[in-house]
Amino acid sequence: MIISALLCLMGMANAQVDTKKSTDTSEVESFEEVLVSSQRFEQQRKETPRQIEVVGAKRLLELQPATLGDALINTGQVFVQKSQMGGSSPVLRGFEASRVLMVVDGVRMNNATYRAGHLQDIITVDPFMLDRMEVNFGSGSTLYGSDAMGGVLYFKTKEATLGKFAVKPTATVRYQSASQSIIGNLGLKMQTEKVGLILSATRSQFGDLRSGSRNYSDWDTFGYLTKYVTRINGRDTVLKNNDPQLQKGTGYDQTDLFAKVFAKTGKVEHTLNVQRSMAGLIPRYDRMSEFNNGKPVYGRWDYAPQNRSFLLYTAKLGSADHSTRLTLAQQGTEVARVTRNFGSSTERTQRDEVTMRTLNLDRHDKISESFTLNSGVEMVWNAVNSVGINKNISTLAETATKARYSDSGATTQMHSVFAQGIYRVAKTGTVIQGGFRVSKYSLEALFSQANPWKLPYSSISFASTTPSYDLGLTQQLEKGLLLKASVNQAYRNPNIDDMTKVFDSKPGAKLLVPSPTLKAEQSTTCDLGFLWRKDRAFALEAGMFSSVVKNLLLDQPGSLNGADSMMYDGRMTRIYQLQNVAVGQITGLYLNAKVRVMRDLWFSGSVTQTKGIYQVDEAAASQPLDHIPPVYGQASLRWNGAGWFAEAQCLFNGMKKAKDYSSSGEDNQDKQPIGLADINGDGKADGFNPAWQCWNLRGGYQHKSGLSATLAVENLLDLHYRYFASGMSAAGRSVNVSLAYTFW
Repeated sequence: MIISALLCLMGMANAQVDTKKSTDTSEVESFEEVLVSSQRFEQQRKETPRQIEVVGAKRLLELQPATLGDALINTGQVFVQKSQMGGSSPVLRGFEASRVLMVVDGVRMNNATYRAGHLQDIITVDPFMLDRMEVNFGSGSTLYGSDAMGGVLYFKTKEATLGKFAVKPTATVRYQSASQSIIGNLGLKMQTEKVGLILSATRSQFGDLRSGSRNYSDWDTFGYLTKYVTRINGRDTVLKNNDPQLQKGTGYDQTDLFAKVFAKTGKVEHTLNVQRSMAGLIPRYDRMSEFNNGKPVYGRWDYAPQNRSFLLYTAKLGSADHSTRLTLAQQGTEVARVTRNFGSSTERTQRDEVTMRTLNLDRHDKISESFTLNSGVEMVWNAVNSVGINKNISTLAETATKARYSDSGATTQMHSVFAQGIYRVAKTGTVIQGGFRVSKYSLEALFSQANPWKLPYSSISFASTTPSYDLGLTQQLEKGLLLKASVNQAYRNPNIDDMTKVFDSKPGAKLLVPSPTLKAEQSTTCDLGFLWRKDRAFALEAGMFSSVVKNLLLDQPGSLNGADSMMYDGRMTRIYQLQNVAVGQITGLYLNAKVRVMRDLWFSGSVTQTKGIYQVDEAAASQPLDHIPPVYGQASLRWNGAGWFAEAQCLFNGMKKAKDYSSSGEDNQDKQPIGLADINGDGKADGFNPAWQCWNLRGGYQHKSGLSATLAVENLLDLHYRYFASGMSAAGRSVNVSLAYTFW
């Protein structure tokens, strides 16, 4: 129904196309000109066989996102899960978290502790520092190695430039009413003939998030927090929430810093890139809203702190046709989980520190007008230090306790070589692209003899040599019409989180313990699509994809020292372990369109549908995979004027039936609405995520003086809804205002 509606709208719009030049023709990008960086070296977008979405700095300012996760949601092409306000976990083609690779300026962000569940690391990337964000759908292991099974999120930061001396400041202040949040950014761009500099500092203060008042489910009070936990006079206390729409304990604050220096000595270009993200305390709302027999499960559950540091040096030598680029980077993450059962005086802190060093040596050669070769070497080292501390909050006495990972340190190493060739046949409009990669990976994790789990081993080791490949074709069928096809192999090596984690994913019901014998997951993805475009008129992209995943890792009932359960946080809990036990298959369809309705009025729309199943063996019945969202997308109308714009947008999600939820618990079915209908035919009211539509209005004006203002009313109808698999409700009606001054 949704796809039919979009096609109908596109047909109406196409019938009214005015081919006169618009005030702003950027709504349909010229595929002759647009370059994408997610291919390691810049490549014309029309030549890549991949589905790629580009979100530029201008669009990021228009969307006024609290975090990059919110910006991705508004594209309508990426699904995002949230367990807390300080979180956003992107899903690309049914793959989430450690199966989606995040890259900053050519350097991988994913480290050895990225988990297979829901991640929030994307919020540590400041939207204000970005020149653009590229979403590269589908396998990306040939260029980037492990983890790029669902795709690559590529973040390209703003460039420092050389030239006549100039100092250009910028300042932005943003307010969002649903969370009473204030976001401020100060920036400075300076250039001389020898050195270019960019500085940026962002401070975000998020209050508790208010959900909508008009419920989308049959359960009128679903998602309302009627009581909450606080601490009064040294005692955990349950108080009545007099404003149930207000999700108590969701607010947090964050500071982001960015600096980039560019210089040129002779023929060598040097770039130094420094980033720092610091969040003091991020409440885990989904855990703090858990009650058992009317009693809260937790008195405290916070990420405190959550910090990321990034230091990058790049040296580039050569011309547009032949160049060499050396990239050295060091990244650090510091994440602590602070938890305490309700009424307990013992507070546990599990602190994990990861240092990741990377070396990339990339070579670009335009051998001839028809053939280009990209090649390189990549080395990645991870060192993980994990500690656990119990603190008596009354006496402040501290003792050692269970760490989240191996308690005597862990390391991983990955060494890779890759090559990719691009062959163009100008006469026929054919571009053939192929490449391969070979990676050698190893992991070593050590456990002390006094480890609290009493493991029957003192270390866990893993080593593998993994190949990957890609082969793609773009064929111009006629002017403006391109056929795109590709087959790609990707992989994900088991990391420290997979092999050494101890974590109660479902308190009292499911405890994950170390898994010493794992294999790398491998996927093969086939894509087929087409792109039909007419500059200044319309662009239509549609396609289908299918991924088969072998050695799929799933949580399975396990045992430790002959026992199938153990006491954890005062609760006897069933033991589970990750195992390579299944073959999974993910299939899907996508449709994206941008059409000029008339001179300055544009329609855009997108819709994605994904299905995912797995089988333990050929004789077993297929079961639903986790992380598979319902159908989702967006439709919008936009009017461009001289320096201003106005936009109406509808974000939508389809229904997710109870029978389509994974049994693993990762989809958080217990945190979804309960329908009154018997969907499964078993005589019971079934839990499911209902379909919803969220309407947004936004507009803005930019004066030639550099002053600009943007106003948005999001969730115009104040719908109370929740994204699939999320542990909190989305924002209710919110008035967002942004004022900016810039010379850039």
